[in-house]
Amino acid sequence: MINNWEYHSLYMDYSSMYSGTDHPSDIDLFYLGKDGVLILGEIKNERGELMRGQRKILELLADGWSKDAIVLFIQHDKYYQDGDRVVNVPDCEVKEIYYKSLHEWRRPRKPTTVREIIDFYRRKERR
Repeated sequence: MINNWEYHSLYMDYSSMYSGTDHPSDIDLFYLGKDGVLILGEIKNERGELMRGQRKILELLADGWSKDAIVLFIQHDKYYQDGDRVVNVPDCEVKEIYYKSLHEWRRPRKPTTVREIIDFYRRKERR
């Protein structure tokens, strides 16, 4: 939950850091489970795509983690110009998952939300 919207709505200008096709990236979701599983996520609206550079950065972070790790590509249908103000991340659909153990991206077999993925890993922690 964002507590200080006035700070959140600031535009971050990275343009002076660009060099050719290299540029910085952010990560939208970090979740660290009790057993050390790392879940990273990138959230885009339904028109957005996970660019090759972002994929590579997220894969490298997951692969470098000492325990299990996955990366989620998450999409939502909210648009500021439509009056939307909040994206309820747990209810967003996961479009692709990168599994460190497989070193590959896969699409979920059925529509799956962020909440379902997190709950799955929480149940694994209790075993």
